[in-house]
Amino acid sequence: MDSQWVLDWSQEALRLALVLSLPVLVTALVAGIVIGLVQTVMQLNEGTFNQIPRMIIVSVVVIALIPWMAGQWVGFTTSLIRSVAGVE
Repeated sequence: MDSQWVLDWSQEALRLALVLSLPVLVTALVAGIVIGLVQTVMQLNEGTFNQIPRMIIVSVVVIALIPWMAGQWVGFTTSLIRSVAGVE
């Protein structure tokens, strides 16, 4: 197992982490902006109005994306295990 192999798999793991987290982060960003605009237009200063809808929206997106995320993670793990088995 050489250092290049470790670097390649580390880079792939970081790429996968970015790909898996990006939809959730973008959803939270868009929801925050939209909710902030609604608060501004309606002149609401309630703190929970901002947090609760965003948590619900992000939770729905995470639940909807679980099958895709699990497939990506299992594919990465399977490839990694097969690669480890081939490395001496």
